[in-house]
Amino acid sequence: MTYRVRIAALSTMLLWANAALTAQTTALPSSANSGTPAPAHAAAEAQPPPPEKKESFEETWLSFENKAISAKWGWMLMFDGMAMTQDSTNEQQVGHVPAKGEPRADRFYISGQIKFPKPWTYFVGTNYNGLDAEPDAKFSWMDIAVDIPLTSWLGSVKVGRQKVGVSQEWIMPGADWIFMERSGAANAFIPQRNIGLRLHRSFANGRATYSAGAFNDWFMNDRSFSANGSQYTGRFEFVPVDRDADQTVVSVAGGVYYKEKTDGTLQYRSRPETNQAPYFVDTTKFEGNHSTTTQFELMAMSGPTQVFGELMLTPVNAPTVGNPLFYGGFVGASHFLTGEHRTFNREDGHYVSKFKPRSPFGFGHVGTGAWEVSGRYSYVDLTDGAVDGGVMSRLTGAISWYPEEHWRIEFNYGHGILDRDGQRGRFNVFQGRAQFGF
Repeated sequence: MTYRVRIAALSTMLLWANAALTAQTTALPSSANSGTPAPAHAAAEAQPPPPEKKESFEETWLSFENKAISAKWGWMLMFDGMAMTQDSTNEQQVGHVPAKGEPRADRFYISGQIKFPKPWTYFVGTNYNGLDAEPDAKFSWMDIAVDIPLTSWLGSVKVGRQKVGVSQEWIMPGADWIFMERSGAANAFIPQRNIGLRLHRSFANGRATYSAGAFNDWFMNDRSFSANGSQYTGRFEFVPVDRDADQTVVSVAGGVYYKEKTDGTLQYRSRPETNQAPYFVDTTKFEGNHSTTTQFELMAMSGPTQVFGELMLTPVNAPTVGNPLFYGGFVGASHFLTGEHRTFNREDGHYVSKFKPRSPFGFGHVGTGAWEVSGRYSYVDLTDGAVDGGVMSRLTGAISWYPEEHWRIEFNYGHGILDRDGQRGRFNVFQGRAQFGF
């Protein structure tokens, strides 16, 4: 048989086989008509393989974990600029305030877990304090604390240098706050951090938190325990409204900060909500025993819109100056023009500004970023009895641009009034910040 005959025979056999297979496939009933489901393996084979999960930059380069410990590190860089105009009365009250730019915060931190049967959580943070700081104070330790779980009903105890746990303004990271600086009242009455221990817990399915702490950093200040004075804090926070997948939240809270005298004296003071200016209201040191700051706060979020406010009352036990009553607070609102919204931290009871803009701007993205406009009115009164620390108010407008989740560019304008030494002075503050962090 020649090769041509063999090829012809093979072609004929292939045509017959193809015709037979086609006829058999047509004759078989489909699974939809017969009620017989398609084989599971066939459906599985029809599905495309799942895409491989790509690790983020933070997961690849900024974290570590093994059986004994986990760690995540990051940094936050802020550079601020400020210029102020003052009338002649305000310059007489506080002196001329020059324009200035400085690193507001250059912070490096590391956090994670020590994997005991009940894991301990730790947090360590350091900060660069600015170009004009003293040579031996260029860097400072912001936080050195460990959080140890206790019982399910008691919660955890946090030990070390930490935030004292009062006022949403102080509890949340400064990088998350809507404005460049916290209010004058918060700075006057509540310290940022101290050394001690604090019990805290979230309960009621994340709709309530409590905190109670005791602090005294006498060994850092070369004083005795009693001469340094102790501080005691408490806070209770409740979320009566929580719906729409974290987009509609109402939080109410109350707190107490009890402060003992230091070396027999007390003092309260605050800057005009810019870190580059001197203290505008200042009681200076006066003889006293203790004070109790009672603080009330309200925060409500509905999608891109947020309103908030705090009130602080500080009666002081100081008979030699007439037991003065100092007070202050603020009210404000913000709105994302591009539709983004913040979320709420139910472990500690404060809102969080970490989000991804809907239309990011950056490498490979030519979007608008996120835009936010905000306003706040703040007031602090440190004049009562025989103490004339001054009364300061400030009306602030702010606009923030978030090109993408790690960047923020912010501008604040504030108009303030200072009543002090029997005079009324006025000032205007122009502030800008570039912020970047992981």
